[in-house]
Amino acid sequence: MSNPLVHRYRLVMRVVVLQTGIALLAAIAFLVLKGTGAAVAALVGGLVVASGTALFGWRMFAPGIAGGATLTRAMFAAVALKWVWFIGALYLALARWRLDAAPLLVGLVAAQLGHWAALVRVKK
Repeated sequence: MSNPLVHRYRLVMRVVVLQTGIALLAAIAFLVLKGTGAAVAALVGGLVVASGTALFGWRMFAPGIAGGATLTRAMFAAVALKWVWFIGALYLALARWRLDAAPLLVGLVAAQLGHWAALVRVKK
């Protein structure tokens, strides 16, 4: 696993899979407690974050092994793309699809906590 190209793919996939799993857990919790509408909103909120992370990882690691200036530009472009995605997806979810705001935000925050949890490395 010393190949940095493989490592970046695994890192992004680990984060996205964990965020998607947490989004599913939040949706199941809302399905049991509040019903279908809240469950869909929580799932959409979590999937917005997971797909934003996938977009970020795709754009961030697109240059491969490159110089510092190229990687800095890639990081800024990835952050900008992620924020454009977040704003557009939240607009669609809240204004167009009229999903419940509270479950949507709970799913969004839960998936973001999954991002931070996925970055923790456990020493063996």
